[in-house]
Amino acid sequence: MGFMARLRGEEPGYLRKLYVQWTEGTGGLGEYLTEYALEHGGLGETAAVYRNLLVPRASGPTGTSEVDVLLLHERGLFVLESKNYDGWIFGSEGQAQWTQSLPGGRKERFYSPVLQNRAHVKALAARLALPESAFRSYIVFSERCELKEVPEDTAEFAICHRQNLLKVLRRDLESRDVIFGAEELARLRTELDALAQASTAEAREAHVEEARRVKAGEACPRCGGELVRRSGRYGDFMGCANYPKCKYTRGV
Repeated sequence: MGFMARLRGEEPGYLRKLYVQWTEGTGGLGEYLTEYALEHGGLGETAAVYRNLLVPRASGPTGTSEVDVLLLHERGLFVLESKNYDGWIFGSEGQAQWTQSLPGGRKERFYSPVLQNRAHVKALAARLALPESAFRSYIVFSERCELKEVPEDTAEFAICHRQNLLKVLRRDLESRDVIFGAEELARLRTELDALAQASTAEAREAHVEEARRVKAGEACPRCGGELVRRSGRYGDFMGCANYPKCKYTRGV
């Protein structure tokens, strides 16, 4: 796969991949490979690709939503969530937590990439003043994993291995009508370029810290506000500092 992909221009050389993995880690490598495939996949002159795009959002556990890779095309906006996992992958559309099954019987849980990308689309749609129907969600897994039980593709999302991404995407593009004219494409590029410019390394680090605090139980998972200890009729509890706007509570 690696040699043939380089012949088609869908994957960079070995040394470049090694450098990206060394500087950005395994997750960063997966995002880079997805970005590279889109940029070198011959998807047309209207295509523009963005990576690690921070999109402000009005509500949610963090102030921004981080999009792994985004493709702007005259036939729509394609939001790609990259998962560089190995092992067996299990999950359904309605499950909040999916499962990665590893050798030796070890299992790891991870947040549903379908729900994750749904939040990205919602933030982008609000920011760009577009209907969510203009977007298509792609969950792109590493070839190192096996998709044992995952949802079938729907009108909202597609799930595939990275080596099949361009084949699936080209088929998808052929089935879709052109929805953005030249003027609208120019507007969207201007908006997205501004978001890309604001998505600095420092801004991404702040986003990661916000997400870490939520995961560690230090911040409200609904709005990202500080959790403070309070006393109530039935004893002490942790409540969101943004009460009464946010009524999130949990046990101490």
